[in-house]
Amino acid sequence: MSDVWLVTEREMKTQARSRAFQIGTGLMVLIAFLAAALPGLLGGDSDSAEDHGTIGWVGPPGALAAALTGFEIVQLSDAAAARQAVIEGSVDAALVPDAEASGLGLTILAKEEAPDELLGALTLTPAVELLEPPRVSGIFRYMAGTVFAVVFFMIVMMFGQTAASNTVVEKQTRVIEILLAAVPARVLLAGKILGNAVLALGTVVALVLGLVAGLWVGGGASDLGRYGAQVGQALGAEGGLVGLLAEPLIWFAIFFVVAFVMFSALMAGSAATVSRLEDVGSVLMPTMMLAMIPYFLVIFFQDNATVMRWLSYVPFSAPIAMPLRIFVEGVPWWEPVVALAILIATTWLAIWVGGRLYSNSILRTGARTKFKDAFRSAA
Repeated sequence: MSDVWLVTEREMKTQARSRAFQIGTGLMVLIAFLAAALPGLLGGDSDSAEDHGTIGWVGPPGALAAALTGFEIVQLSDAAAARQAVIEGSVDAALVPDAEASGLGLTILAKEEAPDELLGALTLTPAVELLEPPRVSGIFRYMAGTVFAVVFFMIVMMFGQTAASNTVVEKQTRVIEILLAAVPARVLLAGKILGNAVLALGTVVALVLGLVAGLWVGGGASDLGRYGAQVGQALGAEGGLVGLLAEPLIWFAIFFVVAFVMFSALMAGSAATVSRLEDVGSVLMPTMMLAMIPYFLVIFFQDNATVMRWLSYVPFSAPIAMPLRIFVEGVPWWEPVVALAILIATTWLAIWVGGRLYSNSILRTGARTKFKDAFRSAA
């Protein structure tokens, strides 16, 4: 384990000092920060956004206070005063009782055009009772599914390809020969995977902190907290929306780490079969397809409960599908445990395959080593 940690530490230091890693990570965090901050900064004060205008009212004080939330109501004496106030512009519109008017028995006085916001506030809609309400609304399901899928796919592709590229660079520069003189090939591969896994988790944490900081600067943190508390209370989740997301996020982190090791092992092992950076893309394509296809399936079929149930047990899509199902449906405790067991077994197989490819190909230079030849004993 000490040798593995030495290689892990070396991989982390090498990556962290890379200008490409620093710039790429900084840009991602900046984009996350701006995406969270700009809507609040450009949208102005949320309180002022709820001010829909000034309405004149001829009738008992406070009669329409509940219906006209967000409007400033000015009490007027009679219909003539209301007409004069609208013409002078002291009110945006006026409501005048009219016994001959249908519906609410009111007439709206406006100067040039009908006020749409006032019409919408006075529109009567029947009460709706949902017999089988969903645990989470469609917009929250879509947002959670997109975030889980994008974060997982982006981080796995970014750090997996980095590990693969570094493998080929070490092979090209013959540094690998010096490293293998000190530690076995499988130890070197394990340290490379663990080092990138730690950096990947650190990047995810940095993205989350960037989003939180953006919400704080943009003034959306308090609004999101209040809204999340209301949603969570309506759904019976202690702690609001944060309480509802706690379990899915914990499972996502667990699935993410295991799946990252699986994909990294396959990518690093595949990259060891080539000696030029130009050939890395072609050998990584099968592994990338294993990540891309489930990614798009979850995005396109997240409304289909049957498809999502199957995808939550497929190792390559389980890190996205299972946490999303936990958030949307709530599943029995044994389902994520079974899915995780399948993922761990698949990851163990991927480590064996990647290690075999890496050990038997890393010292071979020249033409690309075929996968079937890489499984044979090292020359």
